[in-house]
Amino acid sequence: MGRSALILLVLVVLGGLTLWYVWQGWQITYLSSKVIASRLECDELLAHRDRLKLEVIRAWSLENIERIAKERLGMKKVPPKTLRLPPP
Repeated sequence: MGRSALILLVLVVLGGLTLWYVWQGWQITYLSSKVIASRLECDELLAHRDRLKLEVIRAWSLENIERIAKERLGMKKVPPKTLRLPPP
């Protein structure tokens, strides 16, 4: 093997290592941006979940159920009566 072939081999190996290093850096940058985007999406989804939980709590609140009973079903609020139990 001649000297020029050895130099060519060294240059090819160095070029390959350089390309691998650049590709690896690009991959790190790309994957880091995906991680950041995923974290942001996760935060948005958690906030949306919390809003939905609050909406469920409001929908099942006694005030809301009473309002629906009055407005949609035409029910009236009856004053409580005194409960009289028979003597034992």
